[in-house]
Amino acid sequence: MDTPGKERRPGTPPDTIIALDTLTRAPAQETAGRGAPRGRIAGLDGLRALAVVLVVAFHLAPASLPGGYVGVDVFFVLSGFLITTILLRERARDGRVSLRRFWTHRARRLLPALALVVVAAVAAVALAGGIAALAGAPLAAGPWGDLLVGIGGQVAGAATFTSNWLLIASGQGYAAAATPHLLENLWSLAVEEQFYLLWPLAVLAVVAFGGTMRRAAWAAAVLALGSGAAMAALVPAGGDPTRVYMGTDTHAFGLMIGAALAFWWARPDSPALAAARRPRAISLGFVGAACLVGIAAFLPWDSAWTYRGGLVLASLATAAIIHMLVAVPALGEVLDARPLRWLGDRSYGIYLWHWPVLVIAVTALDGGRVRDASGLAIAITVVVTLVAAAASYRWIELPVRRVGFRRAARMAWRRRTVAAGGIAAALTAAVVLGMVHAPERTALETQLEEGERIAAQAAAVLPEPAPTPGAVPTPGARASSLLGTEEPALPARVPPPGARPAPVPELPSGRDVTLVGDSVALGAAPALAKALPGVSIDAEVGRQFADGVDRVERLADRGRLRDYVVVALGTNGAVPAGEVDRLLEAAGGRPVVMVTPFGDRTWMRDSQREVRAAVRDHTTVVLADWQSAVLRDPSVLGPDGIHPDAKGMDVFARVVADALTRASVVR
Repeated sequence: MDTPGKERRPGTPPDTIIALDTLTRAPAQETAGRGAPRGRIAGLDGLRALAVVLVVAFHLAPASLPGGYVGVDVFFVLSGFLITTILLRERARDGRVSLRRFWTHRARRLLPALALVVVAAVAAVALAGGIAALAGAPLAAGPWGDLLVGIGGQVAGAATFTSNWLLIASGQGYAAAATPHLLENLWSLAVEEQFYLLWPLAVLAVVAFGGTMRRAAWAAAVLALGSGAAMAALVPAGGDPTRVYMGTDTHAFGLMIGAALAFWWARPDSPALAAARRPRAISLGFVGAACLVGIAAFLPWDSAWTYRGGLVLASLATAAIIHMLVAVPALGEVLDARPLRWLGDRSYGIYLWHWPVLVIAVTALDGGRVRDASGLAIAITVVVTLVAAAASYRWIELPVRRVGFRRAARMAWRRRTVAAGGIAAALTAAVVLGMVHAPERTALETQLEEGERIAAQAAAVLPEPAPTPGAVPTPGARASSLLGTEEPALPARVPPPGARPAPVPELPSGRDVTLVGDSVALGAAPALAKALPGVSIDAEVGRQFADGVDRVERLADRGRLRDYVVVALGTNGAVPAGEVDRLLEAAGGRPVVMVTPFGDRTWMRDSQREVRAAVRDHTTVVLADWQSAVLRDPSVLGPDGIHPDAKGMDVFARVVADALTRASVVR
C-alpha cells in the first residue's frame, strides 16, 4: 500500500533519507500549516510494516486472524494523514501547491511496481494455462482458465484505478467469489488513488478561502462521520457487504480521519499542546493499539459490527497511535526497529505481490482453495512475495523515484538491453495471449448454468398421479410376476387389534419432491435430477432463507407444492428467527427435509444450529446432513469452499436421497 512518509533527492543512495523539514523552512501562516510535524515521523515505517503483516496474515490464514483485514484501514489513515501533511508543507514552503508535481510524484511512487505486478501475474497465469492446455487440459472450465475470466476488466481497472467499482459492478462478493480475482487486492489502491486525485483540490480550496486548520479538521471529521454513517446504513442485514466495504464513498472515513489529524497538527498551537499533553497522547495511543489488536483477533470480515462501527473504531485507533508517535518521537524510534523498517519501506510492494502470488500458488497446489491454503502454498507465497517486493523496490521503484521514468528507462536500457527487452517482450506477449484467449465463464458459472437448464426441464414435468389403493396387494393374495407366472402367496400377517404394520422406508419418486434452494442446490442439480428423476428444483443464486420460504408459500398457494419438500438454504445469510415455523406452516404437514448448510461464513454456525433444532423439535422434519458429509471429505467442495465439485454433486444428491428415504415413514 502506498503511504508516503519520506522522500529522497534524485541521485542520493537508497538508504539516504531526506528529512521533510528541509522542504518546509519558509515561515507560514496558520492556514499554511505552520504547526505541521516536521522531519521524518519516527514510527510510521513500523506502523506500515505491522499493517501489511496483518493483511498478508489475514489472506494466508483467515481463520487464525479473522480481523487482519483492518490493516487496510491502517493504511488508509496513514495515507490521509501523510498526504495532507505533504500538501500543507508544500503550501508552507512555496505559498502554493503544485498539482502537477504532486501527481507526478504519486505516479512515480505507484506505477512502476503496479505495472510489474500486473504484467507478471497475468503472464504467469497465461503461461500456466498454456502449459496445461499442451498437456491436454482445456483452458476453459479449468483452474487457470477460471483465473483469466474477466482479466481484461481487471487490467483495465488497475490501469484506471477503478478496480473497486469494477469489482462491485461484477456482482461477485469480496469473500464469496467462487474463483478469486487475480488482481482483487487492487481495490484498496483504487480507493487511495481516487483520494489522491480529489483531495489536493479540497486542500487547495481550504487554503484559498482562508480556512483555518481547526475548521478544516472539523470539516474532514464531518466527512469521516458521513462516510461511516453511510456504511452502517447501507450494509445489508445478513447479506454481502462488498458494496459498502469497497465503495469509495462508504470507506473513505479512514482517509478523512487521517486528514483531520493532519489539519489538527498543522495548527500553530498544536506542538505546544501536544508537549503539555504527552501523557494523554501516550494513553490514547496504547488504548488505540489495544483496540486494533482486539479487532484483528476477533472481528470477522462479514460481521455486521464490522460495518456498524468496527472499521471506524479501527481507524480512530490508528489515528490515536499516529498522534502518539508524532507527540512522542522516542516511542516511534522503538517501533522503527530495523526489521519493521525494512518491511515498512517495502510494504507497498509486499501488498501488491502477496495476493496474486497466493492465488497462483493455491491454484497450482491446492485446487484453488485460497481460503484454505496448504502450508507449502503459504511458505511459497511468503518467500516469493518478499523476494519480488525487495527486487522491485531496489531495481525498479527507487530508480524511478530518484530520476523519473525517462532517465530510469534509459539507465535500464543501457545496462540490460537484450535481457530486459527480451523479458519485457515475452511477458507482454503472454499477457496479450491470456487476455485474448480468456474464457467467458468460470467452471462454477458453467455448472450453475447447467443446473438452471436441468431445473427448468424438471419444472416442466408434471407429477404422476398417486397409485390407487386397489393396486396394492393384500396379505394372503397371490401376486403376478412380470413374466405372467404366479409367485407364491404373500404371507398373511395379521397385526394385533389396534396395531399398524411398521412402515418400510423407501425413496419417494422424484415426481413427488419439490426442492427449494440456493446456488449450492443449483450446482448439484444434474446429480439431483439423476438420483430423483422428475424432481422439481426451484433454486437460484444468492437466495436468502426468508426468500426461499416465500417461494414455498407461493408454490403451496398455487397447488404446485409436492408431497415432499426439500429445503437447501442458509448459505447466503443467517436463518432468521421464526422463519422455520413459517416454512413448516407453508408445508402444511408435508415431510420437510432440511439440508445443513456449510461454509466459513460467520452466520453459518447459527444457520446449522437452527436447522438441527428444527429437526429436533418437529417430527415432520428430517435432516440431510451435508455439513457432516463435507467434514468427512472436504475434497467434495470446489475452490470457494462452499459449492460442490463434480464429486461433491453426487455426494450432495446422495445425502438428500437418504434423507428423503427416512422422510417416507414420517407421515
